[in-house]
Amino acid sequence: MADVVFMFPGQGSQSVGMGKDFFEQFQEVKQTFEEASDILGFNMAKLCFEDSENKLNLTEFTQPTILTLSTALFRVLEKRASAKSTLVAGHSLGEYSALVSLGALSFSDALKAVHFRGQAMQRAVPVGVGAMAAYLGNAGQSVPNICKEVSTNNAVVEVVNFNSPGQLVLSGHKVAVEKACEVIAEKKLGKAKTLPVSAPFHSFLMQPAAEEMKDFLSNTKLHSFAGQIVANVDAKIHTNATYSKEILVRQIASAVLWTQSLATIHDSLPEALWIEVGPGKVLQGLAKKTIENSNCMGTHDLVALHAALEFLLK
Repeated sequence: MADVVFMFPGQGSQSVGMGKDFFEQFQEVKQTFEEASDILGFNMAKLCFEDSENKLNLTEFTQPTILTLSTALFRVLEKRASAKSTLVAGHSLGEYSALVSLGALSFSDALKAVHFRGQAMQRAVPVGVGAMAAYLGNAGQSVPNICKEVSTNNAVVEVVNFNSPGQLVLSGHKVAVEKACEVIAEKKLGKAKTLPVSAPFHSFLMQPAAEEMKDFLSNTKLHSFAGQIVANVDAKIHTNATYSKEILVRQIASAVLWTQSLATIHDSLPEALWIEVGPGKVLQGLAKKTIENSNCMGTHDLVALHAALEFLLK
C-alpha cells in the first residue's frame, strides 16, 4: 500500500449538522461524542447537529467540536482499517487532533486544552481591536512586504497563514489589516477581504493567550509516540525526541506555515496518499493547489469515508 499522510483541519471547517450521519452509522463516533460530552459538560452532539444557541462559531466551542469529530473519524479508520499515524500534520487547531492520532495526547487532555485555548484566544484581545483578512491572488510573495509597509508602532499587520501559493491570511490590528487590504486592491495584486472572526488569531496580539496556554499545558502530559508530525511553526518533521509542548505554546502567536509543511511532507513521501480526517474539504483543496498531481481523499461525508476505508483495507 502507498504511504499515507493524515491531515487534520482547523477552524473554518465547522458547519451545523456536521458528524450526524457518522454518529448514526458508526458506534465509534457515537462513543467519542458521548465521551466528549462527559469531559466538557455539555452535549457535543446537540451542539454539532443543532447549534440552537448559536455557539458553534464561537472559538471556545468550535475548537473542541472539530477535535471531537476528527478524533471520532480517525478512530473509525483505526478500528475498521487498522489505520496507523506514521506521518501527520494538522492546521492550527488540527495539530492537536494529529497529536491525539499519534497517541501523544490523550483525547481527554486535548479536548480540555483546545477548549481552554479557545477561551484564552478570545480573552487576549478586546473585540474590535483586531481583525483578519484573506488574500487570494497570484502575487502572494508581495503581501508580506505590504504588511511591513503599512504597519506602524501602534498598528501592525502580518501574514499568519500560508495556506497555498495563492491563498494567505493576514492578521493584526484592525486599522492595519484594513489598510493592507486597501493597498492590495490599489496595486491590483489580487483580492483581500476581511474575515468574520472575533479575534486576530496567530498574530503577535495573541501572545497573552500563548502565556496562558503555557501555564495550562504545564499540567498536561505529552506521551511518547512512534510516528512523525510536521509542526505548523517551523514546517519541520518532528519525532518524539524533538516535539515539545513549547511548540503548541508558540503556535498560538505564530504563523501557520501550511504551504511549507505540505512541501516538507511531499519531499519526504513524494508518492503519498493524503487523507483529510475531519469535517470539510479545505485541506484537500490546499494540497491540490500546492502539490502538483497530489492524490487526496477525505472523510467529509459517508461516501468519502467509505472510500478511504476501502483504500486502507487494500
